Amino acid sequence: MAKPHFDVIIVGAGPAGISSALHLARIIPGISQRTLILEKAHHPRHKLCGGGLLPDGEIILRQLGLDVTEIAHTDAPFVHFDFAGQGLTATTPDETGLAIRLIRRNEFDAWLAGKARASGFDIREGVTVKTVETSAQGCVVSTDQGTFYARAVIGADGSKGVTRRLVNPREKPHSARVLELLASPKPDFSTHLQKDAYFDFRPIAEGIGGYIWDFPTLVDDVPTRCWGIYDANFNPGAASRPLMAALAEEMKAHGYHLQDYKIEGHPIRWFEAAGEFSVPGLILAGDAAGVDALFGEGIAPALGYGRIAAKAIKAAFEKGDFRFSNYKKQVLSSEMGKSLRLRTLTARIFFSIRNPSIQRFIWTKLGLPITFYAQNFLVYWAKRQK
Repeated sequence: MAKPHFDVIIVGAGPAGISSALHLARIIPGISQRTLILEKAHHPRHKLCGGGLLPDGEIILRQLGLDVTEIAHTDAPFVHFDFAGQGLTATTPDETGLAIRLIRRNEFDAWLAGKARASGFDIREGVTVKTVETSAQGCVVSTDQGTFYARAVIGADGSKGVTRRLVNPREKPHSARVLELLASPKPDFSTHLQKDAYFDFRPIAEGIGGYIWDFPTLVDDVPTRCWGIYDANFNPGAASRPLMAALAEEMKAHGYHLQDYKIEGHPIRWFEAAGEFSVPGLILAGDAAGVDALFGEGIAPALGYGRIAAKAIKAAFEKGDFRFSNYKKQVLSSEMGKSLRLRTLTARIFFSIRNPSIQRFIWTKLGLPITFYAQNFLVYWAKRQK
């Protein structure tokens, strides 16, 4: 029996894996017929995520000829960055006119996967990858449903996936912490405020390096609020009280009782320039490579990794060199990589400022310089990317 051999195997059918596939299809004619995408779950799959799609994500989708408004979404024209309820309000100069668009990941990921299938890609769901053996001569991917062979592998199976462990086998885990829940909006919440998204950095004063969020979203077409708390966790053990207690206090101030809702948690692997992003035969993308440490944003970077990964694969086939020795440099020198590096640095500095008076001053008095810094260095990297 002939061995099932492919040019490329993509492990993971989330935004990073599918973005890699769609970008490959644009730059390598016929590659979709020679690419296999393996996904352990089945779309639409449950995925914990606040669902915030920032302008960079929309820019990349538009470049791929995709319109995210084909799926259910909530448009937030304004986003509030506060400390204890006071701060600045921001929007965006992007053509959407939105500060942030909110989607549900089960719907978004399934929609993207559908676009890949329409482009001719073979996505096999319910397949668990057990091991990946890599070399510059080829890769062997062993699963619970057989063994597959490929010239190259893109690892997009998340921060705890097989490919991340293969590339960084001895790393000390550095993961952010997240708690998330869904709640019905309060009846007295004005229509205007229901459309806005909120970040409150009050938890920093308690040693929690992050914020509490309150986003509008749609669940089965029903207006809903997505609440959560994010801790970059740069200094494990520094928090003076549990995440759940901090989230409960903030929600209670707005008429919610935490015990009334189902709470879920998950880790986020943030971007570290010192980490590794490839081994011969395999490159990482998306959460497997690392995402934003400042806000925990994952969707837009995942889409951005797809473009970089596709270019690396194209170059490997053109040169016949699958060592991917320059992939880390390509990631770090990209506009997305520069943004992620700055976000990690900014988070380390900003989340260490626990003095409430200084935090309040930052968010109430420094709106213009913060906006300038964010728009020119932290976001809109997709517009600057060549």
